[in-house]
Amino acid sequence: MPIFHIITNVKDVPETFIAQVSKQVSLISKKDESRVCVSVSDGAKLYFGGSGEPAAIIQYHSIGMNVSDHPNISASFAELLKEIGVPSDRAYIQFNAPLDTHVGKCGSTIADLNKAKDVIHL
Repeated sequence: MPIFHIITNVKDVPETFIAQVSKQVSLISKKDESRVCVSVSDGAKLYFGGSGEPAAIIQYHSIGMNVSDHPNISASFAELLKEIGVPSDRAYIQFNAPLDTHVGKCGSTIADLNKAKDVIHL
């Protein structure tokens, strides 16, 4: 269920970058890429530190994410953002580890889906 959203003032972020992010989220979260959702809002009106130079805000939501993993996750995506011209000192990443009861899918919650089936919907 990892949800990864990037808001950036960089215009025309290529699909190949989005695909790379999806693979990286899958690797870091240890969850199959079929469960990963990545969105990029490029060309945003975004000022960071009083400047319109390339910058980004990342929101990363994943059930069961461990706080001790945050530094490695941050470092990994700081490197990836450089590929679209965003320096590591011009990006924030916000981590959110929701409960499985707080995430919906298929008209239910992940918690209820996991109880009803043998398939893990995280």
